[in-house]
Amino acid sequence: PDLIICLGDILDCGQFSVHPPTYGMKETDYVDDLSEASALLDRLQKVCRRLVIVEGNHEYRLDRWAAATAEGRGAYTMLAPRAQLTRGRTRCTYVPYGSVGGAYPYYAINRRIIAVHGWSHARNATRQHLQISQGRSVIHGHTHRAEVSIVQNIWSPGKVVQARSAGCLCKPVPLYGTGRPVEWVNAFILGYLGRRSDTLYTIPIMDDRCILPDGTEIS
Repeated sequence: PDLIICLGDILDCGQFSVHPPTYGMKETDYVDDLSEASALLDRLQKVCRRLVIVEGNHEYRLDRWAAATAEGRGAYTMLAPRAQLTRGRTRCTYVPYGSVGGAYPYYAINRRIIAVHGWSHARNATRQHLQISQGRSVIHGHTHRAEVSIVQNIWSPGKVVQARSAGCLCKPVPLYGTGRPVEWVNAFILGYLGRRSDTLYTIPIMDDRCILPDGTEIS
């Protein structure tokens, strides 16, 4: 592909979470998490021309921890995901999570589509993204669900505006859960981008394999 976009939460950053730990969950070291995430990004960057990392609320946990503690403020520049995950990378763009810089964070895929981590976690989050985006199509993460909302573009007859939730690449059963089933789906979005229009597909991952729109099976 020409472009790969990671929609956030590549790192869990549970070590910096304000939520209490769940008994029985394996605790990991931040350095090990960074190593695993970097290895994944290395694999992705080898097969694309440009890599985009959109920061998620989980990576942002470290920012909150750094703001609340003296040791965090002192070590932030060494620990920050934006520094660690992009180190030594070229052709890589990092989009921060928050708007502390006075601008809303997003990545413009082209003039019609943007990518964000997520503006809502509600049950109808994907439709809410479409309502908030003011005429742009949106690809988002955050909810872990694979959903789509498509409407006609009333300003450009014959065209559509859409929002898609990309699903997730994590385990589909939350280890911190209380036993209630969730709607998480392992999936990703594949897009064919043209000069005048775009075609997007949501590709579910089933038993470590997926089927592309042309029928090709990848495992």
